[in-house]
Amino acid sequence: MREPIVAIATPYGESAIGIVRLSGKGVLELAKRFFKTKGEIKPRYAHFGKLYDQKGEPLDEGILIYYKAPHSYTGEDMVELNLHGNPRILQKALELFLSAGARLAEPGEFTKRAFLSGKLDLTQAEAVAELISAKTELARKQALRQLEGELSRLIKPLRQALLELLAYIEADIEFSEEDIPTLTKEEVINRTKNVIKRIDELLSTAKTGRAIREGIKLAIVGKPNVGKSSLFNALLKEERSIVTEIEGTTRDYIQETLQIKGIPVVLVDTAGIREAKDKVERIGVERSKQKIKEADIVLFVVDLSRPLTSEDLLIYEEIKQKPHIVVGNKSDLPQRAELEKFSGENIIKVSALTGEGLDELSEEILKKAGVQLSDSVNVYVSVRHENLLKKAKGVLERFLEEYKVKEISPEIVMLDLREASDYLGEILGEVSTEDVLGEIFSTFCIGK
Repeated sequence: MREPIVAIATPYGESAIGIVRLSGKGVLELAKRFFKTKGEIKPRYAHFGKLYDQKGEPLDEGILIYYKAPHSYTGEDMVELNLHGNPRILQKALELFLSAGARLAEPGEFTKRAFLSGKLDLTQAEAVAELISAKTELARKQALRQLEGELSRLIKPLRQALLELLAYIEADIEFSEEDIPTLTKEEVINRTKNVIKRIDELLSTAKTGRAIREGIKLAIVGKPNVGKSSLFNALLKEERSIVTEIEGTTRDYIQETLQIKGIPVVLVDTAGIREAKDKVERIGVERSKQKIKEADIVLFVVDLSRPLTSEDLLIYEEIKQKPHIVVGNKSDLPQRAELEKFSGENIIKVSALTGEGLDELSEEILKKAGVQLSDSVNVYVSVRHENLLKKAKGVLERFLEEYKVKEISPEIVMLDLREASDYLGEILGEVSTEDVLGEIFSTFCIGK
């Protein structure tokens, strides 16, 4: 059992309850030095008592719960003190245990210890942080499925398939002169192809997974007075951005977050791009251009009720190399814009005033971001999972390419299959390094 660690497990601020969590060797004896209760402390029972400071002065009263290893979150002995949620009380309790020999927990260290104790695999540990930080209901459901082991149940059979191939090949090397079952070349190829196919199925969820976890950055751009702020408000369904008939009303960007089918979208209303007339407007235009660079997708807005101008076309030339959607606003008015100048574009016509076309625009945003939501898909892989799946696929494709056309020694075959297997094992944490674990758990909050 590892050295004792301690942390406040609830957010900073006044609340009804605040929790101080301890885990590791001797934490019950450590807690009993300062927390006094009647009778014996039994595992998994709530014990009412008082917390005293080093001088024996009462600090607070509350509930102590003891979790005996291995039946705890971390797999170690754990103690949780439920105290009143006054930050000063919680800080004082933390200082008591630090002075008695416990160490302040690092970010994510409780969950890291759960992983190291075999209570969770690495995909489940990652899901804990994602569940805490989920910004939408879809993100919460996705994180919960991963925490319940859904992704692990998809990855483990792939790794097992490669390990079985390795076992057959190794047996063929070791016992080549004996009459034991072996695989033909065609069977090795077919089994490898099947693993690649299932990896591809997981990789197809990566863009959606990234959007669920990180959201989509969307910049609304165009010349002044084409209805950018009206569109911004219509998408948000609230009057957030000031709208007037005066050109250049928006002089700096305005940013808000909305959801499209559970996908968080960071929406930025930028200042109209044109030749600036004063210093303030020039700063606003420069910031708009910066937001274009940062955006995942640009909504390029034109006014359907007016002929296109050179300003429209100059802005289009500036943004057309980025993922973008051409949005024709004011579809409720007679059309005068020459849209044929945007040849090959799928132009979405909307009316920020009436709401016409906004549903179609929302669908196009998800499509442009590569989002594919399906009731048949239970988990969507993260960037880390995607990178490792691509590495495993790359090794297997290289192996197949060589294996089909020439004889490869069994020892080389084993190296390729073992490398691919290790990449899949790294997703689960069955193959890992301290650097990788440190990077993952550093994103957690302290106390979890």
